[in-house]
Amino acid sequence: MFDWNDLRYLLAIAHTGSLAGAARDLGVEHTTVGRRLAALEATLGARLFLRGPGGLSPTPAGLEILPIAEEIATRVETIERRVSGADARVEGTVRLTTSEALSGYFAKQFWALRYRHPDLMIEILSGNRAYDLSRGEADLAVRVRETNEPDLVARKVGEAAWSLYAAPAYVERKGSPPAPEDLRGHDTITFDDSLGAVPGALWLQEHGEGANIVMRGNSLVAVLNAAIFGMGLTALPCFMGDSEPALRRLTPRVLGTRDVYLVVHPDLARVARVRAVMEFIIEIFERDAALWRGELPVVS
Repeated sequence: MFDWNDLRYLLAIAHTGSLAGAARDLGVEHTTVGRRLAALEATLGARLFLRGPGGLSPTPAGLEILPIAEEIATRVETIERRVSGADARVEGTVRLTTSEALSGYFAKQFWALRYRHPDLMIEILSGNRAYDLSRGEADLAVRVRETNEPDLVARKVGEAAWSLYAAPAYVERKGSPPAPEDLRGHDTITFDDSLGAVPGALWLQEHGEGANIVMRGNSLVAVLNAAIFGMGLTALPCFMGDSEPALRRLTPRVLGTRDVYLVVHPDLARVARVRAVMEFIIEIFERDAALWRGELPVVS
């Protein structure tokens, strides 16, 4: 009989197409992944993957058992969620997946949650990859897009506004635009196709006629840092731009918004440690609502 745990390695290889990618997803050495795959193939008496130019691809035998492995993994995760749902202790690990930009906001806030619950550990999984909550790749997600998965529940927790920003050194050198819609003659930091649908990218694309694009980025953090060092002006979420003392907001106007959602599997929503993190996230979004909406303080 093979080790049921080997199915996790099988699915990770199929998902990533390589031993190294599976190792990163599972948090183990790639040699461990190779060893577990070899053991599974020996037990079943069949090759499950072949190496090609694009990485590892399933053999006919591999393709035959992958749907069964997926079903088993889903059932095991359901058991784990329901068993852990009976745990009323706020302790252990909660894995939160969110974008790179939002991860910085949460990293600055979670000290307070740690103070409340010293036995709770938060693991932040940041990046543009969408972790699969239904398959247990993460416990919670904070996303700036709606969730259509039928087995997940989503709650709107905030609204992320965008505006126009630049470093004081840039403003001294090039001046401020006469209006956000008039960027002629200005150096702009824009976004590549992977971020082409964010409000800032859409604004710069629509109103960038006559502007000089000096950089494109697939990372909001990279764009933020380029603006801080005076490379050009750019559009940023207000929670990032208004919190950065090295940047100046060039207009009180909000140039676009996106809704922010907290997403969880309903089974996990009953787990005490997950519920504690959910309540904390809702709390800090309510507390910082004006920052997220891009509201500037009234100067009397």
